[in-house]
Amino acid sequence: MGKWKEIKSIFKRWIIALLYPRAANCLCCKDPRKAAFEDCLCDDCREGLKERKVPPEACNRCLSPVKKGKPCAFCKSQMMQPIKKVYAPYRYGDEVRQLIHAFKFDACDEALPLLADAMTDALTERDFDCIVPVPLHEKRLKQRGFNQSLLLAQAIGERIQVPVMELLERTEFHKPQSRTTMEKRQKNVEKVFSACEDAKDKRILLLDDVRTSGSTAWACANALKKAGAESVSLCVAAVVYRGGKKKENAR
Repeated sequence: MGKWKEIKSIFKRWIIALLYPRAANCLCCKDPRKAAFEDCLCDDCREGLKERKVPPEACNRCLSPVKKGKPCAFCKSQMMQPIKKVYAPYRYGDEVRQLIHAFKFDACDEALPLLADAMTDALTERDFDCIVPVPLHEKRLKQRGFNQSLLLAQAIGERIQVPVMELLERTEFHKPQSRTTMEKRQKNVEKVFSACEDAKDKRILLLDDVRTSGSTAWACANALKKAGAESVSLCVAAVVYRGGKKKENAR
């Protein structure tokens, strides 16, 4: 009898999902008329995502824009000192911002595989011992209901067959980095993260959704290095190019 109820419940959820799909609209522009069934994107937004790809002329270590013949200023900054390399498929903005927001703030399940597939494709090297997601503070986790970095880490871990290990914890609660000025971001996270497990000799892929100033990744990488990590690389869905933040937020 219990098995029959379970089957009926599954069938009922399947019928509801068929009649009322969560992503009937395009995940980026929300247009209900043009979204393709296979990826829940319209043709325009699919092309827009391609145009937001990190350009080949970007720095091959940190993905920041560089002028031809000039050294990368971001790589010379403190932010990249504990980080071996950065991997990301996109520059933040437009359709990429909308897709990340659909996943992060609207809890849209359909956006997860799109982001995870793109991030996996960007991983030109995969010799990592584990993937470590950037943690949320317990209070933020209760507010949101999930840690987007953990979900991305699990999806990418399945794709590249690398285990996910939650080696970090967030010890202090602060307002979101998106509401903090660039100058205050590093100070905001300076002592926020600590390693809750030994990371000795591990080659770690740190996982987050967006790199803006790089201060969160810097703080996490420092904590992992102090816990004995051999190396820490960073993988994000998108990197913010300096000078474009105000313009992107205004959209």
